[in-house]
Amino acid sequence: MAYELAANRFLKALDETLTPDLLRGFYVVGSAALGSWRPKRSDLDVVVLLDRTLNDSELEAVARMHEQLEAERGDGPHCDGLYVTRDQVGLRSDARVPAVVDGKLLPHGHATDPVLWALLDRRGITLRGPQASELGAAPDPAWLREWNHGNLESYWRSQLNDRSVLITKDPASEIDPYLLAWCVTGPGRLHATIATGHVISKEASADYTADLFPEYADLCARAMAYRLGNRTVTHTAGEALRALDLVEAVCDSAAMLP
Repeated sequence: MAYELAANRFLKALDETLTPDLLRGFYVVGSAALGSWRPKRSDLDVVVLLDRTLNDSELEAVARMHEQLEAERGDGPHCDGLYVTRDQVGLRSDARVPAVVDGKLLPHGHATDPVLWALLDRRGITLRGPQASELGAAPDPAWLREWNHGNLESYWRSQLNDRSVLITKDPASEIDPYLLAWCVTGPGRLHATIATGHVISKEASADYTADLFPEYADLCARAMAYRLGNRTVTHTAGEALRALDLVEAVCDSAAMLP
């Protein structure tokens, strides 16, 4: 299923669930906006623009809608995203907004972040409402860098704690290769945004990270192959330790950037 089919199905369900005056815009972000959406592997990420916040009965109706979408998606993607009002677009705020994760609505699920706003502003695909580039979502560049620095330190550097488990395993024992693609492509995206201001895909991150750290180019190539659908890619505990070394190198390099 192409992302367009899933997006149109999502939008049709919204039209059948919400009153016409409430839905003001519908924008595809995530991997589809970055040109790296993969059938049967990528989720569909959207921003739903509302005229006002949803009341309790509307939230319940939207939750039921997502339950049905998830139950009927077959081999299509999870429909994930955020429900925001016009005055929340681009806003630096810790306020949590309704979010859909793996097809399940979390009424007070997530705070928005500058990477989302940058992607919506620069690459958002408009299916309903004003053009994404006209919403004024662009975040302050200093906030964008600050957020990525913080995420590298609070989230990615914490993954290094997994070394204590990996060193107890047989180095040749196999583990889920998804972890290879996740560790190798994840932190490099944040480094790239800090260094260049651009938001890049996970595939682009593999090339970016290999250029930055050529000694890990082999891991980057295998992570890219896995993301592109090569199911012959394997991953061992010994390689996972190297992947964590790469995570640490990316975090240390980014920490030296302004």
